[in-house]
Amino acid sequence: MNAASILRSKTVAIASAGFLGAGLLGGVALAAVPATADTAWTTAPNTAPSAQTTDEKARAKLKAVLDALVAKNVITQAQEDAIVSALTADRAAHPKLREFVGDVAKESVSYLGLPAEQVKQQLRAGKSLGDIANATPGKSRDGLLADLDAKAKDRIQAAVAAGTITQAQADQLTPKVLEGIVKVVDHAGSPKPTATN
Repeated sequence: MNAASILRSKTVAIASAGFLGAGLLGGVALAAVPATADTAWTTAPNTAPSAQTTDEKARAKLKAVLDALVAKNVITQAQEDAIVSALTADRAAHPKLREFVGDVAKESVSYLGLPAEQVKQQLRAGKSLGDIANATPGKSRDGLLADLDAKAKDRIQAAVAAGTITQAQADQLTPKVLEGIVKVVDHAGSPKPTATN
């Protein structure tokens, strides 16, 4: 193997490692972003691919890239296994806040006891869900927050019971989830549709 060939192999390995590292960091950063005002508000069925399907496709693509690097002797099989293991462990360590915040718009309509269309009209007029709650007899912004927080805590505890997250993760998630809920409730205007993650 001549010097140019060795240099080319090392360049490919460095570029591949940079590409994989950037993808990993980007995925971790996106997983840690809470759903703020970007909660979906729709009554149409969700036809987007599920997060699980998307994750499976991403894992398959990554595996194909790593397999190709192993076949070209750029990385070893042990290195590929270590990368896959690190990505899997990192993903489990960073549960998505959005899953625990829930569908704030839909749950707010349930709490308010108002027709969904009426709530949408008030949001389009520039009100927040908190404003609407305060203007609804027998309801309040604080009551809405307490209701949404209780439902989110139930989701978090269900995840702990299922072994999806640890109690330590749940303890860290709880205040962050409430912060995300508060942002949605206090956001004036319709929540913006968001892509499925």
